[in-house]
Amino acid sequence: MATSGVVPAKSQRPWRDFLRVKPFLRPYAGPLLLMLALSLFGSLLGLAQPYLSKYLVDNALLRKDMHALWLAALLMFAATALGFGMSYISGYGYMRLSASMLFDMRLAVYRHLHTLSPRFYARARLGDLVSRLNSDVAEVQRISADSFLSFLTNIVFIAGSLGMMILLSWKLFILGVILIPLAVALFRYYQIRITKLALELREHSAGIGTLFVETLIGMRLLACFNASDYELDRFRQRNDSFVACLMRFQGVSLMGRTLPGTIFTGATILVFLYGGRQIILGHMSIGTLVAFMAYHARLLSPVQSLLGLSGALATAKVSLGRVLELLDTPAEIVESPNALPIEHVSQGIELRNVTLLHEGRTVLDAVSCTLPAGRFSVICGHSGSGKSTIADLLVRLLDPDSGTVLIDGVDVRELRLKDLRNAVVLIEQSPHLLQGTLLENIAYAKSGISRERVAQAAEAAGLKELLERLPLGLDTIAGERGLTLSAGERQRVAIARAFLSNPDVLILDEPSAALDPGLERDLLESLRRNFTGETLIAITHKPLLASVADQVIYIEQGRIMESPVTA
Repeated sequence: MATSGVVPAKSQRPWRDFLRVKPFLRPYAGPLLLMLALSLFGSLLGLAQPYLSKYLVDNALLRKDMHALWLAALLMFAATALGFGMSYISGYGYMRLSASMLFDMRLAVYRHLHTLSPRFYARARLGDLVSRLNSDVAEVQRISADSFLSFLTNIVFIAGSLGMMILLSWKLFILGVILIPLAVALFRYYQIRITKLALELREHSAGIGTLFVETLIGMRLLACFNASDYELDRFRQRNDSFVACLMRFQGVSLMGRTLPGTIFTGATILVFLYGGRQIILGHMSIGTLVAFMAYHARLLSPVQSLLGLSGALATAKVSLGRVLELLDTPAEIVESPNALPIEHVSQGIELRNVTLLHEGRTVLDAVSCTLPAGRFSVICGHSGSGKSTIADLLVRLLDPDSGTVLIDGVDVRELRLKDLRNAVVLIEQSPHLLQGTLLENIAYAKSGISRERVAQAAEAAGLKELLERLPLGLDTIAGERGLTLSAGERQRVAIARAFLSNPDVLILDEPSAALDPGLERDLLESLRRNFTGETLIAITHKPLLASVADQVIYIEQGRIMESPVTA
């Protein structure tokens, strides 16, 4: 986990982690209390039935009283039907509420992931993140829906059953509960082991998920290097480790459920022997023993259910811990409480003595430069020189370790993030396209925009010839990550997307890296024509862009150079 970019998991996170769910519970407190009240009322109705069996035996059967027999039958039916209704309503309602609460939790995690910097995602394992966001939250929801009501109703039923057993015979009660301490000790022992194995099981599952994601994304690499057997072997090894851990978990979980229950069965035999002797001696009615045995039998079932919940709750605790670890991962980019709006970038951008470190390496070293508004500036340098990092700083994907980035004389850390990223748009060297149509990709995050405007943006980005060639035009599916398109076509889709944003500052990271000289020249003319008066910043290592720029800044090894960088 140290390489995942997430705060490392603890093998035994405290149970008070469940208290951190309170903010997600609070909006649903009223309906939740109603569902709990209905559930508890249903449990109390269930407690009445064994006592009615005492009335049935002693007052109806032994006395041969038909009126008492009918009354006992009607009362039992009423208690059963009403209890079923309460249980159904509370179970259905609680499931609905738990789904809403867990959606809020997943949304909170998803929103928090949006705030984390590229440095986090450089360290994180994608499969592990997906596992936490999807599988772990789903596990918390499943356990919450299946177990929480069961836990409460079983506790109420156990308490009620113990009270009724004392009322019927305190001597039988002592025999019935004498082995509880031993069962609880075993429960605690297996709970600790289950918690450790649940965490290990989750880690193995996340490892398999990571392998699948890496392999599917890198399928071209697999095919080019004929690595199918290699990847299958990696999957087999991880799956074998997962299955071995699963079997250990299952074995310990079964022991934790069955061994304490077996001990309680011994208590049932003691109750049966002592109660039978009391009846033979005439010290107890048959109805009392029948009712007591019914309560005792019903006592064992919820106790065994609670013991059976140990594995589920331990798994839920581990899953919740993994989700909370994501929420506990601090965001590097935080908006100021008194953040200022941006009306329009009119003066330009300035970097003052900007230094940025990454894993002990200096990426930018006291960089100072000015990018005037309304001009075409080019930042030129070799790969790894730090030029793309400047782009990340301008849109606050990163913050400098020292120094200041200013827009119109204001530190970007004092500006509203939403306004900043509306005013300054970055097109990356390898733009991300979604599994959807070209229309959807160009109009990304622009709900309600007309098809005509999208077509105009596509033409301005140099996509007219491509769209004429495609039978479906803008309705053509781009494919997973846009892989049905060439690298240059993906770049132009991203530029069309930027045209619709109409930013004050457009930053292009290697915009012509995948273009031949003719298309590169067409792109430059289109950019200058469509962004007249706006600020253009291109990051490149190609000389053509530098030759037509208003200003060229050369950077090498994180420092501004006085003379051009030799390509």
